[in-house]
Amino acid sequence: MVSYDLDGSEAESDISHDLHAQTKVPGKFSSTGNGLIRNDAASHKKNKAIDSLIAEVHELDTSESSSTGEAVDLDQYGENEPPRKRRPLLPTQPERLEWSEDDSANDGEATYRKFQSKKSDHRKCAIRSTKKAKAIEAQNHQWAGGKTSTGVGKRTSKTKKASGSTEQGCGDANSDDECMEWTVPDYLKERRAQFNARAEKFKAGGLKLPPAYDEVHFSDDERLERLTERPQFPTDPPAKYEDIHLPYSLGLVPAPIAQWLRDYQVQGVEFLHELFVYQKGGILGDDMGLGKTVQVIAFLTAAYGKTGDERDDKRMRKMRRSHNRWYPRTLIICPGTLISNWQDEFRRWGWWHVDVYHGSADVKDAAISAAQSGRAEVMITTYTTYRMNRDVINMIAWDCCVADECHAIKERKSETTYALNEVNALCRIGLTGTAIQNKYEELWTLLNWTNPGRFGPISTWKASICDPLELGQSHDATVYQLSRARKTAKKLVENLLPPFFLRRMKTLIKDQLPKKSDRVVFCPLTQTQADAYERFLDGDVLRYIKQSAELCDCGSGKKMGWCCYALLPDGSKWQNHVFPAISTLQKLSNHLAILIPQSSDSNDKQDKDLELLRTCVPDQWRKLYAERDSIFHYSNPEFCGKWRILKKLLKFWHGEGNNKVLVFSHSVRLLKMLRMLFNHTSYSVSYLDGSMKYGDRYAVVTDFNTDPSQFVFLISTRAGGVGLNITSANKVVVVDPNWNPSYDLQAQDRAYRIGQTRDVEVFRLVSQGTLEEIVYARQIYKQQQANIGYNATTERRYFQGVRGRQDQKGEIFGLNNLFAYQNDNVVLRDIVNKTNIAESKADLRIASLELDDDKDEDVKKDIDADDDDPLDASFKTEEDNEEAAMSQLAAMITKDGSKPKKRSRPSKSELSKSAKHDPVQAILSAAGVQYTHENSEVIGSSKVEADLSKRAEEAAEGGSTQEQSARVFMVDSQSQASRNGKSNVTCQTNGIKYQYRPPEAVKKRQFCSMARWAGYKDAVEFALVVEGWTQEERRTCLDRFYEWRREVLAGEGDIEEEETDLLELVALEDAEEASDEGDEL
Repeated sequence: MVSYDLDGSEAESDISHDLHAQTKVPGKFSSTGNGLIRNDAASHKKNKAIDSLIAEVHELDTSESSSTGEAVDLDQYGENEPPRKRRPLLPTQPERLEWSEDDSANDGEATYRKFQSKKSDHRKCAIRSTKKAKAIEAQNHQWAGGKTSTGVGKRTSKTKKASGSTEQGCGDANSDDECMEWTVPDYLKERRAQFNARAEKFKAGGLKLPPAYDEVHFSDDERLERLTERPQFPTDPPAKYEDIHLPYSLGLVPAPIAQWLRDYQVQGVEFLHELFVYQKGGILGDDMGLGKTVQVIAFLTAAYGKTGDERDDKRMRKMRRSHNRWYPRTLIICPGTLISNWQDEFRRWGWWHVDVYHGSADVKDAAISAAQSGRAEVMITTYTTYRMNRDVINMIAWDCCVADECHAIKERKSETTYALNEVNALCRIGLTGTAIQNKYEELWTLLNWTNPGRFGPISTWKASICDPLELGQSHDATVYQLSRARKTAKKLVENLLPPFFLRRMKTLIKDQLPKKSDRVVFCPLTQTQADAYERFLDGDVLRYIKQSAELCDCGSGKKMGWCCYALLPDGSKWQNHVFPAISTLQKLSNHLAILIPQSSDSNDKQDKDLELLRTCVPDQWRKLYAERDSIFHYSNPEFCGKWRILKKLLKFWHGEGNNKVLVFSHSVRLLKMLRMLFNHTSYSVSYLDGSMKYGDRYAVVTDFNTDPSQFVFLISTRAGGVGLNITSANKVVVVDPNWNPSYDLQAQDRAYRIGQTRDVEVFRLVSQGTLEEIVYARQIYKQQQANIGYNATTERRYFQGVRGRQDQKGEIFGLNNLFAYQNDNVVLRDIVNKTNIAESKADLRIASLELDDDKDEDVKKDIDADDDDPLDASFKTEEDNEEAAMSQLAAMITKDGSKPKKRSRPSKSELSKSAKHDPVQAILSAAGVQYTHENSEVIGSSKVEADLSKRAEEAAEGGSTQEQSARVFMVDSQSQASRNGKSNVTCQTNGIKYQYRPPEAVKKRQFCSMARWAGYKDAVEFALVVEGWTQEERRTCLDRFYEWRREVLAGEGDIEEEETDLLELVALEDAEEASDEGDEL
């Protein structure tokens, strides 16, 4: 397959799933069919799959729980924060990896015979492992009674380990031996065995405790009060000037550094230093902006036994002069853009001897020589430099390896990952704010790098963690699947990850940050763009691609793409055109001028571009090609719907004054076009892409931050994703969505971070109805999966599709979804609205069940215990997302004080107060934008989903087979109604029949009723008020209105006199609509 770089391996990985799904044979069992439901006993055992993993991973900790260790001081923790479970300081039997004990391994002849049979043994091992993986997969999908065990985390027997070659590496995709502990290099095995032996023999003396300086004389000891300390900041420190003791690792953070650490950073230092002392691995997964670099330097200060003053500059030299004294050496691997940042932070936070292994051969030789001879405490290099020079770097036995932005090794089959798995360090620490970017397998890869083999083979990780979490997040999930997913997430987050993975969110420092809005703007294509988009989709190449999964018309029973239509008329395979077609659609979604050939390109490229231009714009291609270098094409408003919007926003912001704007795009061609346009305006523009040297990047960022006349900064999304601090900007525009959501989030954080003093507004521009909507929808899917993996949140289940499942492609997976144009239809809006309907119906069923179960007395107790409106609360997000979801309208509608017996209507004045004038929204509306939403309102925990999950868990525990096989949402809530286009989705509660997706005329009549209910005689006036609301505000208002409507239809409560005319209107609607009358959420 031809690989095309669509700004990262994430794009290729995403499309590869769609491409491979075309050939995947459906499994024996349907993921949503009744055949998936087992008897209660078997179901109970199935839910214990992840327990096997947890038990195996924590086997050592359990066995050591009775060992003598340091006592836990409960006073140092808050009442709501119990201490983490920690391994004791003096383990009776440290964990060790089991290696072959065959004495013949040292025999020369036996070794030679083993070398000769290496390939044969490898093949046999791969066959056995493949059979085992298939057996495990079949067992996990078996719905018969009996004992089920996933085997997750269980180590293979010694005989199997011995049969595998130490040179096997981790590239065998079909083997459970992939990246397991017995595949690591021999030097790591020897180091691990030696460390375990020392720890067993010498107890604490065999651990990596801080060096002792009792016998080292410092002349500076006589003038301690006059010694210079670091760091020095102009502000007051947040904590007291006192040392911080690390009781579980016998470390100490000196007062000069400790006074600047916040509580969560101290916890991070404790976590890291404990890993170092016991020579284990782990991941610090804090959100961006929480100071992961500072925490690493503070932990290294404790590991090196430093004091934070001038004496630290002499410690390495004095220890080197003292023979047989151990002194740590640390290797830091990071992206090239972060080398200078690490150097600056080390200088700021102490006295460190840091060398950089990067650049010319002389520079690298000097750095490796200093590290070998003990003249360097820390050596910094890049991922690429390490990969190309790993044999030299691994000659040094590093005491700690820190991989910054370690998601660079998330793909287990990449060359960089292979190289990092060989790094000569037992203590491996990864730093990343996005450990899960696309799929849960990435988390396994990172964890397995830190602790090889500790989490079992990848096949059982998939079966026990990936599959349950992904299936349970589907919109069409059954009660059993949802229950299993929620239980798996809780066990993963609460039991499995804590000893190895520490993550805190940016909400910890929200008091130090201003507000941020993240608005997604769905931009309509211009007519010229839309015509070009549809012409390309109607071409022969796209026809071959879209029909590849259909049965061939020759009657062979094979799919067309693998039968008579495997080759295009020109003899090429249709698979080779998938990635170029996606790239073309992305260009058409952005700017039509990107298709115009450039004179600077090669003749072959110009010919290809010209052919594409002729296909998309057959009536204009001659003129465009003749004037291909004209700047007028870039500013043509018919060539780019986004340009119409961006131009108006920039004009408005420039007119306001004192605004600075960051514009991100993954298309360097588009950025260069914008730079040419801005050079002919009054806007001062800066530019940064991946071709610029690191020094030049630093200079242009500094100039933009310090020069008040700078207005626009054009930045490549990938080049500017990390290492940039641009807090002078307060507006961020992401022109096009990336397949990997972390790139867009990191782009926002260039401006929204500590040091920002102004509110930040983010605008994501997404071309409506195009491939970009699918890309953004997949961003939502991936972000939800990541939140579940990090925090076990109850995310809303928007999408029917499941990644990698051929029978569950849904709305966002599969080639047909990628290569489709929805015209004026906003796909995301429909998906969100359908999910609202499904949740509303499910919430009604839950409310009905609660009324039946609890009766009136229990309901009254619940109402009295909660001052908030129960219906409003059902759609209120949990604490993590509360600030973004709550609004002035919600606060106004949910009145303080005692709850009235009957739901009251809001007054017109109250509604008007919540509708603030939004000039940006007016600009967007004038530019033809029909739909926008806050990203934070779409992603995050849902109270309704939490209630549904709770009910599903209860049903899975003691429910019948029929109850477990039932879908949580009604089958026709989303799929059937959307496919048929019919408004036949009904629900009956307490004798009242409700209908969802009613006819358009009913919607209009009910909107007029809602306007009168809200106190507006003119529906247009009410519509203008609603236009300024967020999605959460609109949903809350609809909840209140339809709850009032249900009360009226049910005849509950007394009706006020002024509502008589409104009741007459409701009765009239009932008579006119008859069975077609319904409620629309």
